[in-house]
Amino acid sequence: MLLASDTIAQSVGRIAAGNVGAVCVLGRIVDDPFTGATILLDIESIGLRGEEIWLLYSDGHAMDLDRFIEEVKV
Repeated sequence: MLLASDTIAQSVGRIAAGNVGAVCVLGRIVDDPFTGATILLDIESIGLRGEEIWLLYSDGHAMDLDRFIEEVKV
């Protein structure tokens, strides 16, 4: 669960749950801090964590970040 006091880096760490692949995906998302933060909130709201993020990105969307983002937007 994200906390209101979390920084972007802390939020990425919590959502990635130790999965390096998820950290890479989330790191690309937060390149734009404002848009990235809202997408992190979307990912949080649907309950994706760690390996689930990496598998959805790599297998579900063939590493296409734009397609991944469209799916996770609420």
